[in-house]
Amino acid sequence: MIPLREQQYVSERFARELDGRVKLDYFTQRASALYVPGREQCVYCEDTRTMMEELAALSDKVTLTVHELSEELDAARKLGIDKVPGTVIRGPANRPLRFYGIPGGNEFPNFIEAIISASKQRTEVGPEAAKLLKKLKDNVSIDVYVTPTCPHCPGVVRAAYRLALASAHIDATAVEIGEFPRIAQQLGVRAVPFTVINGRAAMAGAVDEQGLLQAVLQAAEGGGLAPAAMTRGATSDASVQTGPSPSGGLILPR
Repeated sequence: MIPLREQQYVSERFARELDGRVKLDYFTQRASALYVPGREQCVYCEDTRTMMEELAALSDKVTLTVHELSEELDAARKLGIDKVPGTVIRGPANRPLRFYGIPGGNEFPNFIEAIISASKQRTEVGPEAAKLLKKLKDNVSIDVYVTPTCPHCPGVVRAAYRLALASAHIDATAVEIGEFPRIAQQLGVRAVPFTVINGRAAMAGAVDEQGLLQAVLQAAEGGGLAPAAMTRGATSDASVQTGPSPSGGLILPR
């Protein structure tokens, strides 16, 4: 799944940059030859499992636990997983970072960075962001919908993950929306990155960490997103093609 040259690169980065141990909890679904009402076949479950196994093999500080979703509903509920393929990254701080789908294309480097970031005891944010995070008293969820080919999605996912690692009140999830067409239809996602806060406040387009934090605070206070928060940092709206999308072409930062 991951080319050998890129495995070597990731292995070297893990050796240099991983501090504490990181747990990967991967939730999957067995293929079934029988039609089960209400159950869709998981197109990328096997490929995603292979990717997770290869990543876990690159460092003794990364451990992988594979769960069959239908058989481990309590574990899934505890980790906030409700669909497959779903992966949870947890480090020493035990603050889960979730990714639904296979993290391919532009999202693969982000996934590597998330593992490295999760291995740290704490995530440092700028002084202004740290000050604003202290104002957050209620729990807030950030869901970022992405596609593997979107060049602007990784920045929003990275910002959401950083905020989640910096604050126990923030819960961050990334979703490869092409693999979940029903969700795309329900939310009316026509462009990515598409960010939903607390399940109701939404913004389309790219946004930086500071802009995302402002939107989080505004949503936590019960307000909608102001126009400035919705457009700050927007650079592109990549069209969304629902249904299975190519997962190849892993991209690694150099």
